[in-house]
Amino acid sequence: LTEIQYTENPEEQKMLRKPIGRWGRMWQDWVKAEYPTEVQIFVTEGRWQIIPRIIDREAESRFLELDEQYRRENPRPQAFSEIQSWEKMRLLTVEHAIMEEIIFQLRN
Repeated sequence: LTEIQYTENPEEQKMLRKPIGRWGRMWQDWVKAEYPTEVQIFVTEGRWQIIPRIIDREAESRFLELDEQYRRENPRPQAFSEIQSWEKMRLLTVEHAIMEEIIFQLRN
């Protein structure tokens, strides 16, 4: 059998070589839970494998921006116990923003 390409777009072909990452899997899980009827539409239109990879790229970029912003606005403390709390709060804050801005968005 001849191999059928998933997409003709060279950029999308390049993306498909990399596995779906954390953020893309979260988006897929969210869509399955909140919009189960949309999953088949995404699969049929060939976007179920592309969108999560786009989301991974967007989320990683946004994570770096938000992390830098958090570090500027909230200087890292010096005491060990305070550092632990600061690290947890930094990750929670940044990840929550990414979830709201990128993950919990139905893509067209």
